[in-house]
Amino acid sequence: MKSFFKTNVSILFFINFLFCEAIKVATYNILNFPGNYGIQRLDDYRIVIDFLKPDVLVVQEMQNQYGVDLFLDSVLNYKENSFRSVEFHDGPDTDNALFYRTSKIEFLDARYIPTGNRDIGQYHLRLKESLKDFYIFSVHFKADAGPENEMLRLQEATILRNHLDSIGGEKEILVMGDFNFYYDEPAYKKLVDSTTTETGRLCDPLSASGDWHDNHSFSYLHTQSTRTEELPDGGAGGGLDDRFDIILCSPSLLDTIGLFLHRESYTVFGNDANHFNKSINSGINMSVPDMVADALYYASDHLPVYVQILDRSGGTGTIKPLAICPNPMQDEARIVFPFYEDFVKGKVTITNIYGQQILETETTNPLGTTIRNKNMGTGIYFVHLEIETLYGKKYHRAKMAVVGSTL
Repeated sequence: MKSFFKTNVSILFFINFLFCEAIKVATYNILNFPGNYGIQRLDDYRIVIDFLKPDVLVVQEMQNQYGVDLFLDSVLNYKENSFRSVEFHDGPDTDNALFYRTSKIEFLDARYIPTGNRDIGQYHLRLKESLKDFYIFSVHFKADAGPENEMLRLQEATILRNHLDSIGGEKEILVMGDFNFYYDEPAYKKLVDSTTTETGRLCDPLSASGDWHDNHSFSYLHTQSTRTEELPDGGAGGGLDDRFDIILCSPSLLDTIGLFLHRESYTVFGNDANHFNKSINSGINMSVPDMVADALYYASDHLPVYVQILDRSGGTGTIKPLAICPNPMQDEARIVFPFYEDFVKGKVTITNIYGQQILETETTNPLGTTIRNKNMGTGIYFVHLEIETLYGKKYHRAKMAVVGSTL
């Protein structure tokens, strides 16, 4: 039995390496940092970042070089010196900033694209292991609803799209940040449109176009606001009901050559799809521990969003339809669903080696769900996934190892 368990744990660690080990790229509007309350929010940022564990972090609403240095030293490097930052660019209003893990990422250069509102940051990066280059664009489009503001966002999106068209369609590109879109408005369509030219077109990895604002059907994608009430830091209230923070990518990141964006890794960090029009720490949050939900509440009125980038050039093989991260699980694990455009809901059932049901949960989040170890002892378990789509049901199954829980 001991040999069986050890062998299966080794296999599961190998699977986890193939499908869960990747470059994690995150975007986060950190709410006018440092501002008047930056020092008070440092502990909350630390909790969020410690749990998020990004390799590249792009932020919006950074105010100055002091803020960049403070966030780098007091949040990202407060335990160990793992990150560096790109020198601050002082454009109109608040600005972008980029931080990267030096063991995995090499920073090559940066440039900034004026829009008449806030500048768009363009960052050229390289994976140290494979020497593959990629680009990140950080945006913060005009805020607020209404035809005038929609037109200003369209102008910003047009400037970005023209720039993407000009640099060619072969580059690996991520465009992320606070788009302030209320629905798939003209600015969104400008970025993902392929009717004019395919060259600079972007893709929404989730193909989640629609009317996002105050729409429960998109609750799993909402990123703002983390609070129902307004706090002294100036952040917005109203609860989670807007998909402002988005990650888009070039089509080349969705093909099977070179760098690859794992669609199922797309995560709105802290959003369990059960906090529509609520504060992120209201009641039980099924995606993060209470301490992290509280930190997300106080750190910013936005939630981080992240994706994982895999390097397929090394021949790592086909992406497994169902992934468990981490595997083995100790206290909790993310069950990452395979991607279905016609997804309706998913049901996860966990059984032990005797076929006894240990846990069952349902979600309308097409990305997956988080499970916590409250009554599972050390051993091997089976994860059964039933996905209901518009055209029928799909079934997946995977093994999961559990080691001693600290809960």
